[in-house]
Amino acid sequence: MTGATLQVIRLSRDAAASVPPQTAAMVRRCILDWFGLAIAGADEPVSRTLRALALAEGGRATATVMGGRGQSVSVRQAAFLNAVAGHALDYDDVSLAMHVHPTTVILPPLLALAEERGLGGGAVMAAFVAGYEAAGMIGCWLGAGPYDRGFHMTGTLGALGAAAACAHLLGLDEEATARAYGLAASQAAGLKAQFGTMAKPIHAGRAAEAGLCAALWAEAGISSRIDILEAPQGYAATQSAIPAGPIIWDGHELNRNSFKYHASCFGTHGAIEAIAALRAQGLEPTDVRQVRLTVDAGADRMCNIAAPATGTEAKFSLRFVAALALSGADTGRPGLFTDAVTARPGLVALRDRVTVAFGPRDWPADLTAVEVTLADGSRREARCDTSLIGADDDRLRAKFLHLAGTLPDGQAHRLADQVAGIEAVTDVRALCRLALRVG
Repeated sequence: MTGATLQVIRLSRDAAASVPPQTAAMVRRCILDWFGLAIAGADEPVSRTLRALALAEGGRATATVMGGRGQSVSVRQAAFLNAVAGHALDYDDVSLAMHVHPTTVILPPLLALAEERGLGGGAVMAAFVAGYEAAGMIGCWLGAGPYDRGFHMTGTLGALGAAAACAHLLGLDEEATARAYGLAASQAAGLKAQFGTMAKPIHAGRAAEAGLCAALWAEAGISSRIDILEAPQGYAATQSAIPAGPIIWDGHELNRNSFKYHASCFGTHGAIEAIAALRAQGLEPTDVRQVRLTVDAGADRMCNIAAPATGTEAKFSLRFVAALALSGADTGRPGLFTDAVTARPGLVALRDRVTVAFGPRDWPADLTAVEVTLADGSRREARCDTSLIGADDDRLRAKFLHLAGTLPDGQAHRLADQVAGIEAVTDVRALCRLALRVG
């Protein structure tokens, strides 16, 4: 074996074998954030509908449905349902480098496998690192080409990250792991055209399920190409174009993971943060004549729904989210994004005062500039580069406790404490039971 696929396998294994404290801390943040989102996301219509279908289908019940009331399903179903729930609110973490919501595709299949096989938190952490770094290397190698073409890389690249993680947890050798990559790549799917619909979180669910199945199939001996990344008509060639350069790993990509503090598309967060800065200086919505947002041109195909009709669409509308921010609404509260709020006349009127402009070719992808024209003709300006917003442990814990607020008294705090010491958890099943709404 030679080539990009083997390079990724070996480098990701090296990354998992030696995890520095900074990276371990980031893994714990990812896990805590995801648990809160999966618990709250279990109540979303897409999650409820898919959970009912899975329970009606039946299967060997060996893995936990997070946020449920004691339901267990098969490992495959759990990977799918829990990944959907983790992405249903569109509030989960982001890797800006690979254009992926990483934790909700990598963690659910690992937890399901670990529950079935009686594994501990340390094994899950190591496998998570392997999966995240594998996806990070592939994503950086390919660049933004697949995303710009319209692939939702949480669904496409996410399937490979999930496969790499599950293969590591199962202890597959290099050849079997390469087959898992190939089997996952053949299932990779997801289109950005679906943003603002229930199909988007299903992309995450299918990626988690695809990665899990790929690793299990490889373990069982199913054949596949072992050079799927670089093969003619393989993953890179069909997603974008095979890059000229080699795979490069310059340190844990995990350390650059980004978290959401607003329950909308990450592309809208710069506008929210910049407008919040202006409000802190005394800006009131009644003073506003017009707002101009300048963003990277890529936002036009990601979060520029001009007149959203539903709460789900509103999460992908720069203009509407800017109106929410101008009004002082708590955009960190997922329940804000409803059909009724989206149709509220005052917010619609404010939304219609917002215009979206695209910066020049060299405009940074994560930069948003806000220019507000006031009723008296004066102007206020602010900017935000979302790539500079770091992990805030206090803010993340508060977010988790809010999202997990439907758990019985004290259970959310116990779950957070268990995640903080996850390396010492000897059986993941006990950890997952704390994510159930049963006293």
